[in-house]
Amino acid sequence: MSNLNYAAMSDRELKRYILTHRDDREAFYAYMDRRHSRPRKVTVKLDDPAWQEKIISAIGVQLKSAN
Repeated sequence: MSNLNYAAMSDRELKRYILTHRDDREAFYAYMDRRHSRPRKVTVKLDDPAWQEKIISAIGVQLKSAN
């Protein structure tokens, strides 16, 4: 059991921690829970006139969550 606050770490920090502490299962599960809790799909119809804005917005959301 670790005294670290995984929720306070960014995705990048937590991933780096997991890579250097491969035996910390609690950290691994915290990271996986975080990753699986986020929506991953973006649905855009071919005839949607705002398709480009939707894609750019989805990319922006993913970039913000990665930090």
